Amino acid sequence: MSNETAIEVLRVRLEQAMKMRNANPKALARTAGLGETVVRDILQGKTGDVRLGTVEKLAKVLGLSIGDLLPDAFGRVSARQAVQSDHPPIISAHAGDGAIALRQVDISYAMGAGRNIEDYPDELPVLFDPGFLRSLTHASPEMLFVAQGDGDSMFPTMINGDQVIVDTSQRRLNMQDRIWALSVHGAAMIKRLRTVGPNRVRIMSDNTTIPPEEVDADDVFIAGRVVWIGRKV
Repeated sequence: MSNETAIEVLRVRLEQAMKMRNANPKALARTAGLGETVVRDILQGKTGDVRLGTVEKLAKVLGLSIGDLLPDAFGRVSARQAVQSDHPPIISAHAGDGAIALRQVDISYAMGAGRNIEDYPDELPVLFDPGFLRSLTHASPEMLFVAQGDGDSMFPTMINGDQVIVDTSQRRLNMQDRIWALSVHGAAMIKRLRTVGPNRVRIMSDNTTIPPEEVDADDVFIAGRVVWIGRKV
């Protein structure tokens, strides 16, 4: 695609779609399987040629059709590619209807000590129905994030690759044996927690082959409580 007008329209539409989903260029490019600078270059008008395959990948991860990003007048989109998205409309997280985009982070890798949820890199946001979220927690969407389980330590409650919603408004260990997203000395994990004495916490796996571990409470950073577990079938 080399038409300057078409590329400018693509830039505007891509920018709008990303803004509504709270997506950043690097995370979008990574999720779409593109080079880290591809999305940034489009947004900054630094590219004069965008491949149709690139637009198709971006549209797919944004929950759009190619026709939503490419101008209709460009005339390179087939009827199959122009099928309308089955995702609900994206509106502000403060509104009462439509889909809500929750931040998604990769808790398998912490930048730095992992003592703050901001240390974990962003991935493309995930869309949820607001009524469904209200059934899980009274916290505002800004206090929630989505993460993915890694490993088999919580089997059978969780399997590798399951998604979880974490409520960061719940960071005080005031409920025994619940599931929490946490890190210990920068190592992120999803585990059950129990207080076992003054300033001591037991970290437990649902997988019975993995023994529990007791640590000082000061060594545990609780990002939030897991309020939902889901998986693809």
